[in-house]
Formats: sequence, structure tokens, C-alpha cells
Amino acid sequence: MVRLGDMAAAVQAGDLAPVLRDPYAQLLASGSVAAHSAAAPTTPMITPAELARAADGQLLVRRPEPGLGVDALVGARRLPDGRVVVVGSSLATVNAAARRVLTGLAVTGPALVLVLTLAVRRLVDAALGPVAALTAEALALTTTEPDRRLPEPPGTDEIATLARTLNGMLDRIDAAHQRERAFLDDAAHELRTPVAVLRAELELGLTSADPEAARQALRGAVSEADRLSRLAADLLVLARARAGTLELDRRPTDVTAVVREAAGRFARLRPIAVEVSGEELVAEVDGARLEQIVTNLVGNAVQAGAQLVRLRVEQSVTGLTLTVDDDGPGFAPDLTPFVFDRFSRGASARTRDEPGGTGLGLAIVAAVARAHGGHAEASNDSALGGARLRVVLG
Repeated sequence: MVRLGDMAAAVQAGDLAPVLRDPYAQLLASGSVAAHSAAAPTTPMITPAELARAADGQLLVRRPEPGLGVDALVGARRLPDGRVVVVGSSLATVNAAARRVLTGLAVTGPALVLVLTLAVRRLVDAALGPVAALTAEALALTTTEPDRRLPEPPGTDEIATLARTLNGMLDRIDAAHQRERAFLDDAAHELRTPVAVLRAELELGLTSADPEAARQALRGAVSEADRLSRLAADLLVLARARAGTLELDRRPTDVTAVVREAAGRFARLRPIAVEVSGEELVAEVDGARLEQIVTNLVGNAVQAGAQLVRLRVEQSVTGLTLTVDDDGPGFAPDLTPFVFDRFSRGASARTRDEPGGTGLGLAIVAAVARAHGGHAEASNDSALGGARLRVVLG
């Protein structure tokens, strides 16, 4: 108590006036009242036991006290000379204030809680309103409206960010859907042409009275059947690669020998010069898929009209690297970023006179490279003046 401390300091300095002027105070000396205020009793306010406790330090006791009421606070402090200062205070005013506060809370508390509950409810509804709108709109989305998107609330809070993120996801899904639909359309177109030709050749062979014409028709039918078979196999490879189920038979393979043998077939069958260079390498790759890569890369150069193709095999920090340069016309500038897309072809490659012109060869090269943990690149930076294709197998 500040009051008790101030009074004890004044008495110790020899000033008894604070004791005499205080509303309720005593100064005890040898257990008797040496001085007291007008309202304080002439007998000690603390018992001998409490006096002994005060001798060890400051004492505070809450109890009934004559003159202060049924609820009072009595404090005592021993001075260095042995005297004890005692003060008392009634707690009636404090208790009355506390009762008024409790009564006020009892009356206004429920109303305050109700107001706060309604305010919080409105804030929550305002905050979650956009979420409800997003949920309703998401439930209404169907595949018949691919361009429909979720409403985006203004601002940069979490709800607005969520709406923009979901719309971005829908954009990517729609783009993937568009690519798949284009793939199916192109595949149907590519299959329809050889099937129609095959049917025509077979009908011609059946109706022709000339044995030589019939044999020629059957040879044409066999050629179209081969084209259909290659197309179906290519589509299967791409489908498995996209699904992540393209199996590889990786084993130690004489890479340079495989490249040299696969490229040499074109030199024997077509009027084209093929050169293979690089160190003799043995790597853990799928030999059949490596041969497919070489065949498709050199076949791409042949279709473009190249007369010279150079292949270089080397081991780099990123993996086994196969670089193919040709002296053809190179890629059209608008086609270069898309040469590894399915059914991506230049106009000249669409003629049926050139074998394998389905637009899937380079797409298969990229798919096989990815299955090996690598990648494929295309440019017109060939030292021969044409296209350069670079395949890395991890």
C-alpha cells in the first residue's frame, strides 16, 4: 500500500502529523497505541499474533474492523526502531463499484454478445460470399461451355487469388482439351486417307480383268497397309509416352554402331550421303528406341530434300548427345518452335510420294528422349546450311 509506505517514512523521520491526520491510522510502540487518528480506536487494531507477523515485514489482512465495516483491509509495517505503523481502509466503496460493474455486465452482457455475434456473422458472410459464388459457378460448369470461367472478385486477397488460380487451371485444361481434340482430328484425317486408298486398291484388284493391273493394285494395297501399320505404331508410342507408360529396355549398348547401322540404311536405299562421326560409346539406352530416333531424324532430312546428312555422337555433361545436320532448306521460321509437336509438318511433307510423312516422326523423337530423361532441340544452325536437330538422352 502506497499510503502505508508514505506514512512509515514520515514517522521514521520524526513526523507524526500524517498519523494524526489520516482517516484511520495508529502508531504502536511496545504493543500499545502511541498515536492515532481521530477515527481510529485507542486500542491496537492488530492482534499480538498479527503484530508478531508484522515484525517480520509488512502485513496486509482483510477482515471485519469496527469503524470500517464488515469488509476492511488492515495493513501494518514495522519501523527500524521497533515501532509499528497501522492503517485501515473500508472496502465498501470498492465492493459497491464491483457490484455495479457486475450488474451492468449482467444486464448489457447478453446484448453485447448478441451484437458482436451478429457483427461477426455479417463479416463472415461478407468474406465467404465470394466463396459461395465460386462454388455455385463451379457446380454449373460443364464441358459444353469450355470458355466459361469462375467469377473473379476484385482485389488481391486470398479469395481473389484463388479465383484467378482456378481460372488459370481451367485455361490449361481447356488448352489440353483443344490439343487432344486436334490430335484426334489429325489422326482421323491421317487414317482416313490410307484406308480410302487401300479400299480403292483392293476394289481395283478385285474388279480388274488384267492380272498385271490386279497385281499392281495389290502391291499398292500392301504399301498402304504398311503405311497404316506405321501410323498405328507411331500413335501407340505417342499415347504410351503421354500416359507415362512407354517402356524402355535400357542396357549397355554400342551407341555408335547402332547409329551407324541405322543411318547407313538410308545411304543404301536413297540417293543421300550419310556421315557418322564421334567417339565409340557404350551407354545404358534402349537400342531399339535409339535406332528409331536415328531413323526418324535422317528420314526427316530426306523428306526435306537434303543430299548430305552428318550425325555426330558424343558424351556430354548432360548425357549422350546425338547431333544431326543436313544441307536441306531448314525449317520454316514459323514452324521451328513446333517441329516436335504431333502432326507438325511443312507443306512439302504432306505429299504421299514421300514415305512416312505423317508428322509424327519428330514427335516420337522428343517423346523417346523424354522417356530417357533427356530432351530434343531444333534450329537452323547447321554448318551445312540446313537444319540441326540435337537429341540428349539422360
